[in-house]
Amino acid sequence: MKLIKNEKVFFSEQAHIYLNENGDELIGVTSLMRKHGLGADYSGIPEATLRRAAEEGTALHKEIEDYETGQAVLISPLIQAYQKLGLKCVAVEYLVSDDTTVASSIDGVYEGSKKNTVILVDFKSTQKLHTHALESQLSIYKVLFERQNPKIKVEGLYCLHLDKKTKKIKGFYPVKDLGSEWVDELIACEREGRVFVDMSEQPQASLVLSDDEISEVVAKAARVDELKATVKALEDALKTYYDKVCDYMVANNLTELATDGGKFVLRKASSRSQIDKAKLEKIAPELVTQCSKTVNVAASVSFKPDKDGE
Repeated sequence: MKLIKNEKVFFSEQAHIYLNENGDELIGVTSLMRKHGLGADYSGIPEATLRRAAEEGTALHKEIEDYETGQAVLISPLIQAYQKLGLKCVAVEYLVSDDTTVASSIDGVYEGSKKNTVILVDFKSTQKLHTHALESQLSIYKVLFERQNPKIKVEGLYCLHLDKKTKKIKGFYPVKDLGSEWVDELIACEREGRVFVDMSEQPQASLVLSDDEISEVVAKAARVDELKATVKALEDALKTYYDKVCDYMVANNLTELATDGGKFVLRKASSRSQIDKAKLEKIAPELVTQCSKTVNVAASVSFKPDKDGE
């Protein structure tokens, strides 16, 4: 499998930045996530500790990278465990970018189970895995990868969790894809200087309803809206006739008017008195307080469909 090499963006090792062919600096995925509140929170951890952990993690990454690129490496416990995974490597440190805003290098790209498919793997050596940060990072990688390689599909996203102490593998875990719409909105917010609102963190209805039940709610709610619109149109059309009959009955002092299929009944004009609460609050606010009562309203749910069915 041959991946398309990005010829428009390069990584400056010395400056540790991504630049495109116009000389514009692109934001890295990790920096993008941190800027929009999606990265792991390491506040409170001493800088020296973070630096040492990063160096140890980089060494483990490099060991796997050297192995996959054919460098002379010892078959360490880490490499032995890595070999047992049975992964078929396509590329390591594979650079992906949209060429204008964001760029990054994917730790590992491996063959998928079907033709022209791959899995993307991010190597992590932190003690604890930060699930949503992983989902964000790999989801961005997927969008950038597939747009750079339109004939290849990403079959899955995974995390290879490395143990810095034992120099072995803690686990190989699947990671949820947040979707291209989520990624596109994040990149658009960065490009346009907007605040990103992470909708993926909102509780989902799937906690309560099955996929079939959710589909039924969406369909029935749409049908209700259609019927309400139909009823409104019919009522508007009838009002023209009602107004005409009403004027006639009032002018002729009639209370009923017979017709085939029913009869028209006049409800005569009337007036009723009611308290002007706003005025009373100005004149005697204490009376409003004394005469107010608490009315309990039961909890209820309504369904608000997405705009344009999105």
